[in-house]
Amino acid sequence: MKVYALVGKSGTGKSHHSMWVARENNIDYIIDDGLLVSDNQIIAGKSAKREPTKVASVRRAIFSDKIHQDEVKKAITDYNIQSLLIIGTSERMANKIADAIGVSPIEKFIYIEDVSTPEEMKIANEMRTKHGKHVIPVPTFEVKKQFSGYFIDPMVQFFNRKNHTIVEEKTVMRPTYSYLGDYKISHKAIFDICSYETSRFPSMYKLLKLKSSTTKGNRLILDIELSLRYPCNVVEEARKIADTVKESIEYHTSITVKYVNIYVKTLHVSRIYIKQIERLRNDLLKTGL
Repeated sequence: MKVYALVGKSGTGKSHHSMWVARENNIDYIIDDGLLVSDNQIIAGKSAKREPTKVASVRRAIFSDKIHQDEVKKAITDYNIQSLLIIGTSERMANKIADAIGVSPIEKFIYIEDVSTPEEMKIANEMRTKHGKHVIPVPTFEVKKQFSGYFIDPMVQFFNRKNHTIVEEKTVMRPTYSYLGDYKISHKAIFDICSYETSRFPSMYKLLKLKSSTTKGNRLILDIELSLRYPCNVVEEARKIADTVKESIEYHTSITVKYVNIYVKTLHVSRIYIKQIERLRNDLLKTGL
């Protein structure tokens, strides 16, 4: 496998230039901040930008987690990757990433100063330090699969190569740890979203109770008690409701939901079924069973 590394200090525009570097060196896959990306898609991994603290972000970026490592290693094998660009803040970091995902050694180091002007690096640093904005080398649609609305904006880049124009979409976003202020959603707003989404299910009878709490990393945990209509597949309906509520809250509030726990407290039996049960009971009594 051909392994390159793009190296530069934080906030100098490495991610912004990564696709250009990859194309110029015929590299098909990029490792950037915990993600394996290719051809405008996230192939595997979890982004460091989503971590609640800078320490956790660094650990994610260098693949300290064994499960994270194994996921990317498997993708490298499954996709038969022959060329890879690793993005890091130093040669040491790039080598550490290469070791973690099993692609050592790095064949060539490319430095941000070789592909970016001082003016471009100054602008990139200002966007990072003043506005807390980061670039991810995949389209906004792909990023939203992981980030659930972390104040994401698309950015389109055009450049010419071999007499034709190439269009690349990237994403500008704010990681959790870089927020400059508090972002709060009222309990009532959460309740209203849950109430609306659950009411759309034909199996739903009534939302009985909603309890919300947060983890140390400010991720939301919801405990929802409800009543379903009989008959229904209780386990399957509970799973669908949980998935729908999680997706809706993350989309509308930009809050990451860790768990949605569904507790089916009662089953509502309609009059029709009650009459059928009573009729069956009477028939059984008449037959002496």
